[in-house]
Amino acid sequence: MKINLKQLLVLCVVLTTLGCVTRFEDDTRILIVGEVVNSIGEPIENAQISIYTRRARGIFVNSGYDDYLLGRGYSGNDGEFSVTSVLDLDDEFSIEIDAEEDVTNYRYYTSTIAYVPSNLVYNLNTIELKKRATLNYNITRTSGEGNTLDYKFKYNSIYCAEYYDQGVINENYSYCYNGVEDYRLLTDLRPDEERSLETILGSTVEFTYSINDQPEITEIFTINQPTYEFTFSY
Repeated sequence: MKINLKQLLVLCVVLTTLGCVTRFEDDTRILIVGEVVNSIGEPIENAQISIYTRRARGIFVNSGYDDYLLGRGYSGNDGEFSVTSVLDLDDEFSIEIDAEEDVTNYRYYTSTIAYVPSNLVYNLNTIELKKRATLNYNITRTSGEGNTLDYKFKYNSIYCAEYYDQGVINENYSYCYNGVEDYRLLTDLRPDEERSLETILGSTVEFTYSINDQPEITEIFTINQPTYEFTFSY
């Protein structure tokens, strides 16, 4: 069967429209409760709690997803929050917690198609947001041409996202302050390097390096200030 241009355009409009269909549940509300604290257990006031769904908006949308804000609220001076939201049945449901710029954020992901609590309450219990820090490192070559440096920094990321299936955390998809690596090889083409990495205040960093393919050496140090300066020469 041949499809002319006019029929194709109509079909595209239909498919795009279907991609925009919402599934909000009439007169159904959910409640998101919990508390936000810092790394020493102190409450965090005015942390923003936002509830979203994300879904494809059509076959011609480059981003692939749009955000639907379903509800928003803030933690009190005791760090506790209670936010009411509409219920939208979607595979991409998230609760996002953001506070001051110098602390991490938190993401809770699940599918409201697969599971909704029987009491319509999502209890996040206690969410700990950690202090962020910046590692500035500067590596310079002082030994002259022909010398190489193979190095990596192993440190904790600032991201925490938990995925839940049927109300139970899925460890295979969740990640929370995981260890990550920054790897570089310095040669005559690029003998020096200067970069900044974001990590957790109070965490440790492993700096492993090899000069001219010699055995590796590892140095370990603690990020004990919000802006940590690290210098190295070879």
